[in-house]
Amino acid sequence: MHNRKRIATGLVISGGWLSLLFFGPFWLFWLTFLALGAMSLNEYYGMTLANFSRIDKITGTVLGLFPLLAAFEGRFEIVSAALFLSLFFLIVYSLTRYSTLNDKDSEANGLVLMMRLGFGIFYVGFSFSHFTLLLTLEKGRDLLILLTVITVFSDSFAYYTGMFLGKHKLAPAISPGKTIEGFLGGIFGSILGAIVVGRMFFPDFPMLYMVILTTILSTIGVMGDLTESMIKRTMGVKDSGNILPGHGGVLDRLDSLMIATPVLFYILNFGIIKI
Repeated sequence: MHNRKRIATGLVISGGWLSLLFFGPFWLFWLTFLALGAMSLNEYYGMTLANFSRIDKITGTVLGLFPLLAAFEGRFEIVSAALFLSLFFLIVYSLTRYSTLNDKDSEANGLVLMMRLGFGIFYVGFSFSHFTLLLTLEKGRDLLILLTVITVFSDSFAYYTGMFLGKHKLAPAISPGKTIEGFLGGIFGSILGAIVVGRMFFPDFPMLYMVILTTILSTIGVMGDLTESMIKRTMGVKDSGNILPGHGGVLDRLDSLMIATPVLFYILNFGIIKI
């Protein structure tokens, strides 16, 4: 039953995502990621601020949406300004809250609140804004398809390679199920997927560069996955949420993409690789 739910949910997500990329107007894409960002912020603060007040979680979610709102303009400098504005208001809010959270020996103290709020704004809000920023680049939709294929193939090949060949743990303290063999299998799978997509959408892009770029993005995706796993393990939760039957929360599905997407954006935006 669990597998059937997971497969059904996966098919719905895949269909919606591809429809959005191929046919959705820019405003709908931005609005979709604004909503996904709000849900992800809510999940993140639900995990990390369980011992704090509801107003703290609401404040973090609102401040985390600033970069996502600013991404509508499609300009990185405006998103950066929005991030600074979020962090500035975070400082103001933390100063007003400190007097009621001044027990340095308690987990729910002022510094912990500021750090967890601040990381959520950066980790979720700022990272999510890059989905929209990437879309504004030349061939932005094709780039998002490429990134999606890299992530999906990496996850799938890593899972099955780890299941049948995995012997050496990759990060046992964070995610005991991940293996070095699975990690290498994931890179191999992501390269295969990227070559197919590259031939279709980027025929003039050298395959050697595609292999290098894919290896970087696949590795970054694993780091994103491990980052969320570390947060969940520290907070003692299995999933970030339960909004997606069989898959957990939004963060559970986008943890790899939300870190790999900014990396790809900066590689292209600063001309490190031209695709």
